[in-house]
Amino acid sequence: MRATCGSQPRTRIASGEGTIPKMTILTYFLFLLIAVPGCQAFLNLTVERARPLLENASESTLVTTITAAVSHHDTLVGDPVIINSNPVVHPFVVSHKAAYQWELTTANEPRLDFEMVAFYTLVIYAQDSGGNSASQTILIQIVDVNEPPTFIGLLAQVDQVTEIYIPEDTAVGTILYRVRARDPENAALKYIIFPEDAGFAIDDVGTISTTVTFDFSRGPKSFSLVIKVADPGGLSITGNLKIYLININNKPPILTCSLFNIKEAVLTPTLVNSTTPTEGNITLEEEIPVGKTVGACQATDEDQMGHLTFELDPGNRYFAIDKEGGTVMIANRLDLEQVDFVSVQSFTIKACDEDQHCATIPVIAYIHGINDNPPFCDKYLYRYRGIEVIANKTIVAKLVCHDLDKSPDVLQYVPNNGPLGEGALFEQMPDFDNIIWVTKDLDYEKPEASAVGHTYEMMVSVFDDTRPSHTVTVTIIVEIIPANEFSPVFRPASYSFSVPETSGASYEVGRVTAFDEDSPLNCVRYKIIRGDTQIIRRFWIHPLTGVIELTTRPDYESTKQYNLTIEAVDCDQTQPRTAVATVTIDIKDENDEAPVCKPSKYKAIIFDSVAAGANVNSFKLSCHDRDSRDTEMRFEIVSGNDNQHFGFDPTRGSNTPKLIVKNPFNVKSGADFHQHYHLVVHIIDDNLQHGQVAYPQTGTVMIDISVTRQNTPAPPVTSYEQKKGVTVIYTSKNTYNPNDWYIPFIFTLMAIFLVGLLAWTCYLLVKYTSITARCQKLTKELSKPKSKGKKYVAGSKNTNDDMVTESRHEKAEVVTETIVYKTVFDEEAMDPVTGNVYEYNSKSGARKWKKMPRPPKDLVTNIQTISEKLPTDEPVQG
Repeated sequence: MRATCGSQPRTRIASGEGTIPKMTILTYFLFLLIAVPGCQAFLNLTVERARPLLENASESTLVTTITAAVSHHDTLVGDPVIINSNPVVHPFVVSHKAAYQWELTTANEPRLDFEMVAFYTLVIYAQDSGGNSASQTILIQIVDVNEPPTFIGLLAQVDQVTEIYIPEDTAVGTILYRVRARDPENAALKYIIFPEDAGFAIDDVGTISTTVTFDFSRGPKSFSLVIKVADPGGLSITGNLKIYLININNKPPILTCSLFNIKEAVLTPTLVNSTTPTEGNITLEEEIPVGKTVGACQATDEDQMGHLTFELDPGNRYFAIDKEGGTVMIANRLDLEQVDFVSVQSFTIKACDEDQHCATIPVIAYIHGINDNPPFCDKYLYRYRGIEVIANKTIVAKLVCHDLDKSPDVLQYVPNNGPLGEGALFEQMPDFDNIIWVTKDLDYEKPEASAVGHTYEMMVSVFDDTRPSHTVTVTIIVEIIPANEFSPVFRPASYSFSVPETSGASYEVGRVTAFDEDSPLNCVRYKIIRGDTQIIRRFWIHPLTGVIELTTRPDYESTKQYNLTIEAVDCDQTQPRTAVATVTIDIKDENDEAPVCKPSKYKAIIFDSVAAGANVNSFKLSCHDRDSRDTEMRFEIVSGNDNQHFGFDPTRGSNTPKLIVKNPFNVKSGADFHQHYHLVVHIIDDNLQHGQVAYPQTGTVMIDISVTRQNTPAPPVTSYEQKKGVTVIYTSKNTYNPNDWYIPFIFTLMAIFLVGLLAWTCYLLVKYTSITARCQKLTKELSKPKSKGKKYVAGSKNTNDDMVTESRHEKAEVVTETIVYKTVFDEEAMDPVTGNVYEYNSKSGARKWKKMPRPPKDLVTNIQTISEKLPTDEPVQG
């Protein structure tokens, strides 16, 4: 080993059982002095033997003492420090005790724990001002001590109570919590719970479970438990648990009802409880007022969780219960006589909490009948008619009456008015009070019958039970009538009346009369049996007077004559006799129909350049009058015709007048500033050649015309010089209808047939005649040269004027053919030079003279122009 000044060899002093001999230390120092002759002194650290430490040693416990020796020329720099340790984190500090003396003591953190660290190794280091340094290694042994166990988890929190919440319906043996504890020495622990009779148990591993069933409403609602954990050495710890019961809605309510028996308005209560198996039986009378209380219910719930409600389940349409109050009442009328009503009704009263835990009480209601219905009879008026004589013991009435009550009451029949009763003309049949018969013969001719007018009237009272009683009255009328010997007779047998067409309802047409000699004299009734068969009947006859009246206005144009058959019936009720008469009613024609025109409304747009007399868009009316001739109408524009621009042609004597422009428009001068004309046209049917119409009728047509401005194209140039050609114009209108396709098809077949026939004829002529030779000869003659030729202009009447002699060497004639399809000329204008009217197309400007002759309309539009070369270059007009 080599030692130098300022760098002394480090001496390791081991703590524990072994020590270094003093001779060895002295020999060591001598060696250092001989080896390093230049060094006078050195730094030295001395550490006493470290004492073993208990793991539960308190803070500032002395471990060992450290002493430092330095040269008298040097001083120690600071205090010795711990420069290295194993483990790195340790609970030791070096503190100054005296001069060059220090103590190694324990600190507060980290705590000593034998189970974690059994030995600590520390290196102490010191340095003097001369640059010398020294270090010592200290070994510290930790001694194991028996420590109490500790809690892990929630119970480890000091001064706090661990709370546990369990439902009250927790089953026995349910594990609630497991206590977790640890023993530093890893010894087996023992778990104890206090109090032991609280309903909880803890096993050897700390699992807490229930031992009894709980009831929140009847027992304690919480439990305070103390948990003790002890090790084998007797050391222990305790923790506090608080267990709370959670109220669970697990009990049904208890329902108690007071049900009422009702008889003759007296209430008798019956108490029923849902905890007993009996059902509620009540007796009620029918016709209890709707809303009447028949029961009162109350419900209680031990859980006291939520609101209780009442209902009927299964329900009954005749009963209802207050959902909140529990009052049972009548919901519908209790009527035993009602169809399909059952006298025994059942329902169940139910009280439920919010979780539908319910208590029920079944109820059976017996409904008893009362006398609430009066008797009624099939008829309340019995009428018996006898002819001439009513024999003794003849039944004149059999009263049929009923009672709807259940069970039905016995009905009683008592006479209360008239000749009915013991010893009277009429009596009740023995044992049958509802049958009335005659006690002696009644003769129409006898004075006693005549004294009462041959009529007997009596009344019978019908009533049911006497408590309470309901009574109805039946009337019996017996009549003696003579025999019906004569039939009614109309005088005259037929009638004829006339009615103006304009007559209204209730108009009196005429009167028919029939006579009857039976008694009562001339007692007849009239009715129309035939002739008025329309949907709306036009005639009505008074049944007593025979006056015929109109029910609605007649129409001459529909029916000109009615032939009615009137029937007269006499007043005999048993064997009536009848008679008939014929009534002829003629309808007089009158002017009551207004003319009707089509269209009734019309709209048109024209240009302001339309000439006077022009038909407005070819519009014309088509009018008809049901009761006048078509020539008896006249036409008037009564409003909207400002400046009299429009009119009809003709204004009378025709039913199809045209709407024309009477006066041209003069917009430039400002005289016409209207662009829209609303014409109201009246059509009056008073245009008679002879006489006057008493009540002329008027029809109406509305015409709206809009006038727009247009720049009129220039008229054709008028010239009397020689024209270059002649223009022939053909106009036509295509009237082809696609539905008539078969017509051209037939014509096509006919054309094909004719062409085939012609070809066959030509073939026969060529084959059997000399026409071929003649054609060849004519061809040779035509091919010979001519010195002069003649030129004809188509359309000229004077052939001499149109003939032009030309040299064969002059230029040949040019012939042009133009085909122009139909042009629509929708406007007219006047030539200011000639005064003639010409037509023109408002879009293209094409024009033509109006007065030119028009070819047939069924030809296709074709314009052909044949021109020739003229000696001068004149402009060509087309």
